[in-house]
Amino acid sequence: MEVRLLDATVLDQVPGRRSRCRAARGALLPAPLRLSMAWPPALRLIALILSAHSADHPVCSIGMNVFTRLGVCSREQTAELLDRLVALRALTAWCPYQETDEVLWQSRPPRTEPGPLTWHSQQPHR
Repeated sequence: MEVRLLDATVLDQVPGRRSRCRAARGALLPAPLRLSMAWPPALRLIALILSAHSADHPVCSIGMNVFTRLGVCSREQTAELLDRLVALRALTAWCPYQETDEVLWQSRPPRTEPGPLTWHSQQPHR
């Protein structure tokens, strides 16, 4: 008996597969966020979640419920950790988007010198 898969997109329909593909991509490609092993585990986990859900767009997003579930922390703790990533200059900015209950963030461009803060300084996130 021989079986051929005619539609490869069927493989992406398995629950969780897309997330696993993003995580594998993040493991193979350089992370858009600079991580430090000196950071506390919760902060590294949040940075890893952001890296896994980053795209080639200036602003990325993830649903707040997904984010808090993956990060195993409350909305308040998530906001505090995201503020710390901005303070550490790992992120340029972040803000909650109330209409869709998402977290939006802007990663720093990959370079050695941190650039000026523009979005975060103009829009409050709380």
